[in-house]
Amino acid sequence: MFMPLEPASATRLALFAPPYDQFLPLDLDWRCDDLPPRGLAIIWWLVDGHEQQDQFGWLADRPYGVPLFIILPPATELGRAMPLLRFVNALYPRAVLPTGSIVAPRYIKQILSLPPSNFPRTVGAYLEHRGLLKTPEIRKEVEQIFRLVPSVCSISALARRMCTSRRTLGRHFAAAGLPVPSHWLQFARLLYASIHLQAERATVFRIAARVGYPDGFTMSNQMKRLLGCRPTEVRECLGWEWVVESWIRHEVAAGGIDRVRFESAVRVYLTGPDLSPE
Repeated sequence: MFMPLEPASATRLALFAPPYDQFLPLDLDWRCDDLPPRGLAIIWWLVDGHEQQDQFGWLADRPYGVPLFIILPPATELGRAMPLLRFVNALYPRAVLPTGSIVAPRYIKQILSLPPSNFPRTVGAYLEHRGLLKTPEIRKEVEQIFRLVPSVCSISALARRMCTSRRTLGRHFAAAGLPVPSHWLQFARLLYASIHLQAERATVFRIAARVGYPDGFTMSNQMKRLLGCRPTEVRECLGWEWVVESWIRHEVAAGGIDRVRFESAVRVYLTGPDLSPE
């Protein structure tokens, strides 16, 4: 039987993980064994801005791909939280929620499975925060790819819709040290599919057809190759952030992301004796 975690618990932190039926107590000694973490989220009850400063710093350094839900105290107690409340946007929370009945596993699960309200802009902001989109121009082009992915199936068609040539587009991404446009288009299609796999109960075949694949089997194979998981796993492990991180890890391993230029951003995925950070 599910027992809700009390916000007055010792740490005021909880881990939310599949099957998403309870909040698991969490402390600052927690370390994730798998990178990127798959389908995890953290719940943080902000109660006292002075006492929870160490938690704030820990959350700022949490693993990439773990969304954060911040729970506010009742209005009459906001004054105690204020020393940290004014800075919570620096933690890039998925949501900031009022205390109450909405803070229950079934509701947090629903929020976690919802698609971003502005899919291209949300992904662009996340990648910029990750340190991968260093100029407004490259972020704009990445967001255009995500905006156009439901209606284009090739790089040539994408370039035409972006009013540029395929070669020019490729030069922009090469100069930025980022994967080639075709890789971005493949990833955008898979992320779009992943978001709909979690938000809907449509069949894998129907979602695959919607994003331009001939069948669900083809989409599943490409998902496994580029993200390391199958559609069933994407449905079971909610959240889109870990899907983005899985692709980043793949591109780092494949050499699609300039490891030198983005060393601080991708350090966590550098492996091997000659690539591991000191």
